[in-house]
Amino acid sequence: MAKRAGRIVLMVAAVLLLVLPPLLIAHPVAYVPLIAAVLLLVASWLYLRMMRKAITTYMGDMTGACERGQKAALQVELTNAAPLPCARLEIEFYVTDLFGDFDEVNTVACSLKARETTSIGFDVQFSHLGTYHAGISKVIIYDLLGLFSSTFKEGDRRQVVVKPREVTMGPASNLTAVPDESQRSLKPVAADDVDYAGVREYHFGDAMKTVHWNLSAREPNGSLYTRLFEIYVNPTLSVIIDPCATTTEKEELMSLFDGMVETAAALAIEARRVGIDADIRYLNRSGEPSVIRIATLTDAEELVANMMAVTPLEKAGKADVLVERMLREAGLRSQGSGNVALVTGRVDSAQLSVMTEIAMARRNAMVFVGVSRALNDRDRAKVLAPMGMVSSAGGKWWAVESNEVATQVVGY
Repeated sequence: MAKRAGRIVLMVAAVLLLVLPPLLIAHPVAYVPLIAAVLLLVASWLYLRMMRKAITTYMGDMTGACERGQKAALQVELTNAAPLPCARLEIEFYVTDLFGDFDEVNTVACSLKARETTSIGFDVQFSHLGTYHAGISKVIIYDLLGLFSSTFKEGDRRQVVVKPREVTMGPASNLTAVPDESQRSLKPVAADDVDYAGVREYHFGDAMKTVHWNLSAREPNGSLYTRLFEIYVNPTLSVIIDPCATTTEKEELMSLFDGMVETAAALAIEARRVGIDADIRYLNRSGEPSVIRIATLTDAEELVANMMAVTPLEKAGKADVLVERMLREAGLRSQGSGNVALVTGRVDSAQLSVMTEIAMARRNAMVFVGVSRALNDRDRAKVLAPMGMVSSAGGKWWAVESNEVATQVVGY
């Protein structure tokens, strides 16, 4: 503001110095400075118009993918096609965040010689997963006197997908261990088969033809029991990602996204490594249920690019209902997965209730919940207190902590 006021004062003083001599001195020579100033202003304006047409920009290729925490190089090529040098121009670069908003804006000033082509480059640090765009938001060209400027916007930009890092699983590293070969494919399920294995209480989703009606009829409280049969299946893991969060802080949302995606990818990759058929179930950017199978972190780029960003619950629409439905389909259907992992950024009683049912259905129920790094030990214990209902049913749970460098799974 002070700089602009100073320029106005200087311009007023210059006008007075040019206008006063003709008014005070009745001689043609007194008009020479005024005429020269006017010609100089016209020349400067014409120069600016020429530069506006002569300056072009071109963005060089940007790294299509990089690992979280790494830097990607951004390069812009500038060309001055005019026979005159460009004294000064400013280029404003931008980088979007996970939600498409401007996260970082940098301005670089430079000059160009006549018919010169040069390149300007700098590194962009990506601390969070997601699909980002980087480009030129505008270019400002100044005249010779610095009095006029011309601004034009550029639409040229590059996209980069920031892929997951390897996760420190800690005490959860052996959670999907393969059983002995003699037990590898043998599992009691609520399905009609020839090898009878016992009974259990009826669970939502069990086929009615598997109900043990004789035993159920002898129950005074009207409880139903389901017959279990042994069938031979390959061990499976279904990882369900919940994109809903209770926080509205943008930085926390991005950290939750990092931790959830990296944990889900680590689970699926580890399962594949030990011979377990694994899939990741998530909501895509349109809010529709999707499934992906990955074997490496490179495969996880598709998950990062297509997954719905972690969103505050009040803005997530039907996501909450869809996640609960995916949980039930993965763990409570008659042919459900033997291992079911919920990766979430919140402690939700409805989801924990479903995971408790899954654990009681003799399936391996696991919950990975993202926690804020800003919480102290007391507040963290209070937030995680409801997780005990999963443990009491025979399930397991872990906390996921993520920062700008890495994600870590912590046992409690």
